[in-house]
Amino acid sequence: MAVALLEGWCRIMNVEDQKALMVTGIPVDCEETEVQGILQEAFKSLGRYRLLGKIFRKQENANAVLVELLELTDVSVIPSEVQGKGGVWRVIFKTPGQDNEFLQRLSLFLEKEGQTVSGMLRALGQEGMSPATVPCISPELLAHLVGQAMAHAPQPLLPMRYRKLRVFSGSPVPAPEEEPFEVWLEQATEIVKEWPMAEAEKKRWLMESLRGPALDLMHILQADNAAISVEECLEAFKQVFGSLESRRTSQVRYLKTYQEEGEKVSAYVLRLETLLRRAVEKRAISKSIVDQVRLEQVMAGASLSGALWCRLRELQEQGPPPSFLQLVKVIREEEEEEATFENENAQEREERDGRGRWENKVEH
Repeated sequence: MAVALLEGWCRIMNVEDQKALMVTGIPVDCEETEVQGILQEAFKSLGRYRLLGKIFRKQENANAVLVELLELTDVSVIPSEVQGKGGVWRVIFKTPGQDNEFLQRLSLFLEKEGQTVSGMLRALGQEGMSPATVPCISPELLAHLVGQAMAHAPQPLLPMRYRKLRVFSGSPVPAPEEEPFEVWLEQATEIVKEWPMAEAEKKRWLMESLRGPALDLMHILQADNAAISVEECLEAFKQVFGSLESRRTSQVRYLKTYQEEGEKVSAYVLRLETLLRRAVEKRAISKSIVDQVRLEQVMAGASLSGALWCRLRELQEQGPPPSFLQLVKVIREEEEEEATFENENAQEREERDGRGRWENKVEH
């Protein structure tokens, strides 16, 4: 809310906020003469200015000062921070068109979601406000209102029926606004699971996003079975528009994936998991043995330290193999221990080298 504070302070001081700066993070024990000296050096390219006041910010346990620019200044030369007493002081200022840019982005987002600024204001409980009054509100204050409403809303802030999927056509040459099939499918699957709505409404919503061959397929599926569920429709879309990778190919690709040079074991496991899930989707690997297969591949395809190999071997022999999250946790713990050990050894070597140089100097 730093910009909102700058705007409010400027209103009190009757100063244009586009011609003012606020410097924060100034230690309480920093004298005014010290502040003046530091700012004079940092703001020497800004022309004439004057300090208008100082306040104490409790959340930072530091002071802030308001600076009025007395000459026309290019915002590109205003520093975003100043190296001052006690560390870095932040410089807060507004750029020309900052409010309009924020509102344009907000309007574009709402348009994609099938909403308007008026609808959003009603959802925020601000019925007394109109789109015409929005430019008078600080963008940070508006963002704060949206965040508060979303944090306390038991249901999604925007009505479900107005949420839109990105366009998908299945055409050989997709349109510029069209999503790749995998992205569209992931979004559709996620939203369908969350929606507490009737199947008919879900199918209507799904069809709104379809064009070309994809829409034709949807019509065929419904003509063949009027009671078909959205999940069954998405499964059919996978068969028609999904990757043509065969069951055998997905299995071989998984088993032939090894840890790369410089890659952490934990990063290798994350990369491996995507291929494993794809192989399970293709039914190349059974869901019932997925944890066992994952553990075996990590032990075979990664360059493991002795301690980590023993730990994984122990997990393999003790009982049911660890889940994905359990395995990542074990690997991350070992990686952190190894990093700590290496750092301690490096420090010991530096200390020994330092003592050796000192002893040599004494002898000479």
